[in-house]
Amino acid sequence: MKYKLMKSKWHNISIPSESFEELQEIQTLIPIRISIPQTIEYLIKLGQKTIKSELHNGNTDRIPK
Repeated sequence: MKYKLMKSKWHNISIPSESFEELQEIQTLIPIRISIPQTIEYLIKLGQKTIKSELHNGNTDRIPK
């Protein structure tokens, strides 16, 4: 019988205190109460949309090479 290994849902990461404080500031700007992990997910999705939009529009000046 084969068992699939389950991937971890959560990952521990380390960020500088200043970045964490900025993350908390962003969290307070969102009009609903969400957790830090939800804030990170939101920012990732927002970043992905922005990158895809810039690629679609041919604007690659801001994307590091």
